[in-house]
Amino acid sequence: MAGEKAQKKGKEKWKEKIWYTVEAPSYLGSKEVTVALGEDADSMINRIVEVPISDLTGNFKKSNEKALFRITGCEGTKCKTIFIGHYIGDDYIRRLVRRRKERIDIIKDVKTSDGSVITVKIVVVSDGKLTNNKKSEIRKALTDFIVSKSSQLNYADFVRYLIGDDVYNDMVEVTKNIYPLRKIEIRKSELVSLSGSQEQQGSEQTQDGEAIAQS
Repeated sequence: MAGEKAQKKGKEKWKEKIWYTVEAPSYLGSKEVTVALGEDADSMINRIVEVPISDLTGNFKKSNEKALFRITGCEGTKCKTIFIGHYIGDDYIRRLVRRRKERIDIIKDVKTSDGSVITVKIVVVSDGKLTNNKKSEIRKALTDFIVSKSSQLNYADFVRYLIGDDVYNDMVEVTKNIYPLRKIEIRKSELVSLSGSQEQQGSEQTQDGEAIAQS
C-alpha cells in the first residue's frame, strides 16, 4: 500500500514538471538542440546539456563529437545557453591510435581577442615513429598556431572555428613540412573563463530567467 502511494506521488510530481526547449547560443544559430523537464526556470539554470556537433553543423562526419552547453536563463519555456566546450569520444580516439603509431598530445590554454580563455587539447597521430626533434617541432608548430589563431578571433568566432572543418585543414597545412601526419584532431576544448562582455550577456540571461520564475 505504501509502495502504491509513493508511486502515485512520484507520477503526480512528474506531471507537475514543465518541458523546456534548450537553444544553442546565437553564434551557433540559436537552434533548438534538445528538450528537458524542469520544475521551473530556476531549476534549469546552470544545467549542462550535451549535443552531437553534427546536429549543429549538419556534418555527419562529426557524429563522434559532442558539444557542451550550460543553460544561463529561460524566457518562458525557451532556455538560452553558452558553449562551454566539446569533446571527441574515447572510442574514436582509440581507433586512431593503434600499434606502431605515434601519438602526441598537446594541451594549451589560449586567449581569444575579447579576453576569453579556453583550454584546447590536440591529439596527433603519425604513421610511424618520430624522433624527439620531430615531436618537438610538431608540438611547437601546433601550439604556436592555435595560440595565434585564438588571438585573432573573438570567443564566438573561435568556438565556430573549433567545431568546424577549417581547423583540421589548417593544422595539416602547418605541419606538412615537418612530417606528413596521419591524423590531427582537436579532441577536447574546455571553457576556463569568459570575457567581460560574455559574462554580462550570461548574467542578463540568468536575471531574465529568475524574473520569469518569480512572476
